[in-house]
Amino acid sequence: MDHVRTIQEIVDEHKEKMPTGVVTDVLDQCQKAHNAMSNLYKLTWTVVKTHAQVHEDHEGDEAPFASVELSDTTQTLIVEAVEPDHYSNCRDLINHGMVLKSYLKKSMPSVMNFGSNMVIIHSIVPCNPHKRAREE
Repeated sequence: MDHVRTIQEIVDEHKEKMPTGVVTDVLDQCQKAHNAMSNLYKLTWTVVKTHAQVHEDHEGDEAPFASVELSDTTQTLIVEAVEPDHYSNCRDLINHGMVLKSYLKKSMPSVMNFGSNMVIIHSIVPCNPHKRAREE
């Protein structure tokens, strides 16, 4: 996205030396390229699930007790920042490769509860989808 802005700045600096039609066409194409680029971010999050089970002593010596277990899954995903629409919760959006633009302004880590699950968003950072060079 920065390279499109750089091209626009160069054209603005030298527009007096170029024909008006060329300047207009180049700036229009730059704007189209800028608009076509999605706002991609790298999101790292952890979903913590809980599971509780009641254990009873069948011999009657001890009172029943609960055994609580936590399991966590950490993922890093590439998501697109979107405006709110028909999706109602964070997990639905993230599972569909999206995150609300308002989340970009939150301080991280951010913790949310969804029923018996806890979601921790560790970070949301801009993603530059450049292809990696192949190793030979």
